[in-house]
Amino acid sequence: MKSFLSWSGRKSHEVAMAFSDWLPCVIQAVDPWVSSEDIDRGSIWLNEIFEQLKDTNFGLVFVTKENQNKPWLLFESGALSKGLTENRVCTVLIDLQVRDIDSSSPIKHLNHTTLEKQDVLKLLKTINKHLDQGKIQEDRLEKSFDALWPSLESKISEIIDFDPEDKDPAREDKDVLNDILENVLSINRRVSRGVLRGSGRHIEKHHAEILLKRLLKMDMDRGDIEEAMEDVVPSHWIRQKLDEIFGPEDE
Repeated sequence: MKSFLSWSGRKSHEVAMAFSDWLPCVIQAVDPWVSSEDIDRGSIWLNEIFEQLKDTNFGLVFVTKENQNKPWLLFESGALSKGLTENRVCTVLIDLQVRDIDSSSPIKHLNHTTLEKQDVLKLLKTINKHLDQGKIQEDRLEKSFDALWPSLESKISEIIDFDPEDKDPAREDKDVLNDILENVLSINRRVSRGVLRGSGRHIEKHHAEILLKRLLKMDMDRGDIEEAMEDVVPSHWIRQKLDEIFGPEDE
């Protein structure tokens, strides 16, 4: 069974890779596929990702505090949810609990798995249940899981506890804004038809709202947000949104 493992960011990627190596050891019929690039450098891989999604029977989305609203993760989880009707899409929550997921996030409605032993076992039973071929008797699955769980648990602990000495340098708000904007626009250029048109580029309404939410989290004031988005959305749209958030501007 082809399983699509979605990730965004170092921690999410490393945990996804650990699951990719470990899952077939417990359930031999599972064939994991990990998307090879993140949104910052991976939009050129969209054709390959679409090809993989066509044959996918199960989706795992590896979520962290930092990536839960990343456009790439939301895109892949959305594509999985639309493509899998009879099968399932589940999150694997790495450093957060269900209560920590933003209430407005599209991944909120998915089936969630924490990294607790019993939760991961429940996930594997769900995957096993959806196998067309190679299904394992539940008692045998539990024995295999118990034998192999310590290796995955140890690997995940190393990943979560890892604190590199050479941390990335602090980035200016402008750089962060540009990255967010380009990430959102790169998705629109390839997978959607724009419905909001600014002075220079166009952007889908849903992605414009994601961008606005991210700018608000950066504590940008009204003027800076309006200036940042003026090139990609109509001025009346952003003014209306900002009026709802900050209240109407004084005439």
